[in-house]
Amino acid sequence: MKKIASLIMALCVISLVSCSSGSKGKTPSDTAKNYLTSLQSGKYEKALSYYDLPEAMEMQALIGKLEESEKKKDGLKSFKLVEGGEKISEDGLTATVAVIMTHGNGDVEEETLHLKKVDDEWKLDINLGSK
Repeated sequence: MKKIASLIMALCVISLVSCSSGSKGKTPSDTAKNYLTSLQSGKYEKALSYYDLPEAMEMQALIGKLEESEKKKDGLKSFKLVEGGEKISEDGLTATVAVIMTHGNGDVEEETLHLKKVDDEWKLDINLGSK
């Protein structure tokens, strides 16, 4: 029974990754899902690609900080976008997405990811990130 549950879980993860990998931030929720999937898979450089980063930022230092932060929590075990949790501003240039993240150490966090529209693509706002 444990093997079947593991197989089902693996298929769910594969489905989630394949469904989300084709979308490049068409909606704020797409970007949030892609970011969290990358984070969950330990693909920190890809996760950071969903942020609107200034060119002057040192990518390797950011990857190191993100990796360190995730290791403290034993990684991201699972996440869920809160139903109805996507809010787009009236001008259509900023948005928030509410998420619930469960970490490997058992911590559960409810966060609001802040995004902005950059070249017709939704990006996480490095200045606001999540609060």
